[in-house]
Amino acid sequence: MASLFVQIKGELGSFNIDFEHNFQSDGITVLFGPNGSGKSTLISAIAGFIQNIEIFISLNGTVLQGQKNIPSYKRSIGTMFQDPNLFQHLTVNQNLDFAIKRIKSENIKNYNITKIEIIKSLDLQNILDRYPVNLSGGEKLRVALARTILSQPSYLLLDEPMSALDIKHKAKLINFLRKYNREYKIPILYVTHSIEEISQISDEIVLILNGRFIENGPTSKILAGDHFQNLVGKFEASSVLEGFVSNIKKLYNLTTININGQYLIVPGKPGILDDFVRVRIRSRDVIITPIKINSYIAENILVGTILTIDIEKLSAFSELIVALENKENKENLQILRVRITTYNLKKMKLSINKKVYIYIRSVSIDRQAYQYD
Repeated sequence: MASLFVQIKGELGSFNIDFEHNFQSDGITVLFGPNGSGKSTLISAIAGFIQNIEIFISLNGTVLQGQKNIPSYKRSIGTMFQDPNLFQHLTVNQNLDFAIKRIKSENIKNYNITKIEIIKSLDLQNILDRYPVNLSGGEKLRVALARTILSQPSYLLLDEPMSALDIKHKAKLINFLRKYNREYKIPILYVTHSIEEISQISDEIVLILNGRFIENGPTSKILAGDHFQNLVGKFEASSVLEGFVSNIKKLYNLTTININGQYLIVPGKPGILDDFVRVRIRSRDVIITPIKINSYIAENILVGTILTIDIEKLSAFSELIVALENKENKENLQILRVRITTYNLKKMKLSINKKVYIYIRSVSIDRQAYQYD
């Protein structure tokens, strides 16, 4: 397992950072926090672009900065920032070739990812002869990512890589990055403000606030936790459920996901049969009742037990944590956050440990990052 240890302390202008964490993952780790929390500062420091504060960084036991300082261009780290820094005097094709030539000149270990594969995966075929000045923001981002990957780093840092992409290209890029990470075992540290991206791409989340480490853990656990909910606010509070594709109805473009023996129907195609997938469900889009409603209108009916109830004193709402009934994997407890009015809470006489039926309309399930045929 890859180990990236980061310790940063000091003042950058009026911003004070005091961050320490050991990123231990071969997967995709999302660094999440509000604007001004220090995410881009952290990426810049790991890449080797900050020198004037106290920094210690090691990658797999090799010290990059601390007792010694390895220059950014000699670190086996690929970095892509929000503003793509392409060579303006070179075409897209020449920009890609520059990354390949640099590998050969520095004798960096090759893990056989090809230029043709990258061009096809990132839809660059029709823009290879263009110069950066003639590219859209989204096209520049895709070229910058292609060039970064072609440099064949052993660790990849991506700072808002999809900020200028449309939904179609976001979906393709998410699928590509997941495949790239799995196939070549290259860890990715990924910065984004999009909860949809996080729910679809991340294996682990690290929370940062005011330049300080807050919490880390598996995606589903962190997204359902109080720290994350406090950062995004009650209106965007949500849960992520994990399961496997069990059925696809092509005629209606619907997919059924097995959630530990319960079934969720979602629109679109989040994967093929037996694929592991995640779906994000907003707390405000969930309806619960203590009795089962026999209605053909409800596409999804899940069963669970209330774990906690938080009655908000300054609003009309209450927030409940419901543990889903687990019919298959008893060790994998999945929870759902539910936001209802306190009036309905009292009217239905809901209480902790009470069994409830959960109704979720399929159209309310977030599907922004799905890949469609």
